[in-house]
Amino acid sequence: MPRMRVLLMLVASVLVGCSGTASDTDATGDPAPAATNRDAGTAVAVGDDEAASTSPTTTPPATPVPAPGGPGQLVDATTSLGVETALAGIRGHAVATADVNGDGWSDLFLGTFADRPIESYRFFGADGPAPDRLLLGSPDGFVIDESFEGRLGRTAGALFDDLDDDGDPDLIVSRNVRDVERGSAPSEVYRNDDGSLVALAVLDERSGGRAVVATDFDADGLRDLVLVKDRWSGSSTALFRNEGDLQFRDVTDELGFPGDVVGLGAGVGDLNGDGIDDLVVGGSNRWFLGTGNGFREGEASPLAWELHNNEDDPAHVIITDTNEDGHLDVLIGQHFNSTVDSDIPEAVKVFLNRGGDEPTFDDVTEASGMPYLSTKSPQILLLDLDADGRQDLVTTASTSTADDERSPVLVMHRGVVDGRPDFESPGVETGPHYWIDAVTLDANGDQRPDVFFVEWEPSLGSRLFLNLPAD
Repeated sequence: MPRMRVLLMLVASVLVGCSGTASDTDATGDPAPAATNRDAGTAVAVGDDEAASTSPTTTPPATPVPAPGGPGQLVDATTSLGVETALAGIRGHAVATADVNGDGWSDLFLGTFADRPIESYRFFGADGPAPDRLLLGSPDGFVIDESFEGRLGRTAGALFDDLDDDGDPDLIVSRNVRDVERGSAPSEVYRNDDGSLVALAVLDERSGGRAVVATDFDADGLRDLVLVKDRWSGSSTALFRNEGDLQFRDVTDELGFPGDVVGLGAGVGDLNGDGIDDLVVGGSNRWFLGTGNGFREGEASPLAWELHNNEDDPAHVIITDTNEDGHLDVLIGQHFNSTVDSDIPEAVKVFLNRGGDEPTFDDVTEASGMPYLSTKSPQILLLDLDADGRQDLVTTASTSTADDERSPVLVMHRGVVDGRPDFESPGVETGPHYWIDAVTLDANGDQRPDVFFVEWEPSLGSRLFLNLPAD
C-alpha cells in the first residue's frame, strides 16, 4: 500500500457529521460554499492510551459491524485506493455502498449537487461539475464505472436495497429537485441488471427529497420506500408502495399518512416489539408505529429538541439498543447552524426507549456523557472501534488542532450505568469542518469495516479511512 500519513490520537469523542465546513446554509437549506484548504491525511487510533500526531485531511448498516482482530485505527487511504481521482468535480451530498457487480468487493455510489457555478468545481483537473458516480471496488482500489448513467442533479440521499427480490442490490436515489439548470433530475430507482445499474422508475419529479429508507410497510413481502422531504420544498414525506417489477406508487394519502412530515433523515426499526418496522423522521422528530398497512403516529413521549434559530435541523436517525435492555433506542444527528453562527454547541441526541405497546422515550443525552460539539454533526455510524463488543459512534463532525489537522470525532461506548449508555469523550476540540454523510464498507477486503466520508467542498474532496489494526 502506498505511503499514508498517520495521526494517532486517543479515541473517545462523539457524534455525527455533515459536509464541507460548518458555514451558513443558503435559502434552500443547502450548505453554502466555504473557503478552506485541502487536508493531507489523518488516522485515529482506537484503544490506545497515548496520543501522537503527524499530519492532516443515506444509511448506516442495518446491523452493527464488529471490528475483527482487535482495536483499530482509521488511516486515510483516499489517494492510495484511487478515490481522489474519481472525486474530481463532485460536490458530495449522498453515499451508499453495496457489492453491485457481485465480485466480492464493496462498491460506492456517490451523489452530488451539480447546480452550483461551474467555476466552483474546478479542482483536481475538473472542468466543471461531474455527474453522480458509481465507483467499483477491487483489490487495487476504486475506479469509475463508465457505464453508469449518472445525473447532473441535486442528489441528496441514496440507498442500496434488493427491491425486486432477485438477490442483488438495486439503487434508490433521492433528489432535491429545483427548476434550474442542472437541478431538475428526479428521484428515481435503478435496477441492477447483472451488475449494471439501469435507471428504471421515477419516484418523484418535483420532490425536495433528502433521505430514503426501505421497509415492507404493507406486509406483502415487497420492499416499499419512504422518501423524506425537507421543509424548504413545500412538500411532505411520501410513502411509495412496491407494486412489483420495480414499479412504485405514491400511497401517502391512501394510507392516511400526515401531509406535514418534513426532515433530513429517517430510520426504521421495531420500537414496540410487535415484529413490524416503525419509522422515525429526523427533522420533524416525529415517530410512527407500523400497522401492517402503513403507519400511525405515536401518541406519547415526543422526541423533543430545542432549536436555537431557523437554520437548526435534526438530521440522520439511528435506531439501535444503546443500553442493552432489549428495546431499540433513537439517536438523531444535528445539522445546527447555531453551532458556528451563534457559538452554541450541540450534541447528537440520545432518546432511550422505555418499552411498551406505545413506547415512551427519555432524553438522556447529557446523562449518557454525549459530548456537545461546536460544529454540525448530521450523520452517525455504528462501529465497534475498540473490539469490546459494544457499538461505538463514528461521526461526521471533525476534530481540529493547531495545525489544522482534521479527523472524524469518535464516541466510545464504555458500557451501561444506571440503565443508561455510558459514552466517553476526552475533550477533543472540534473546528468548523464537518462532512455531510458517511458510510461503512470493507474497502480493502480485510473484513474490517472502513469509513467513507462525503465532502461538500470540491476543493477538499471526500475521504476514505481504512480501519487498520492498531500499532
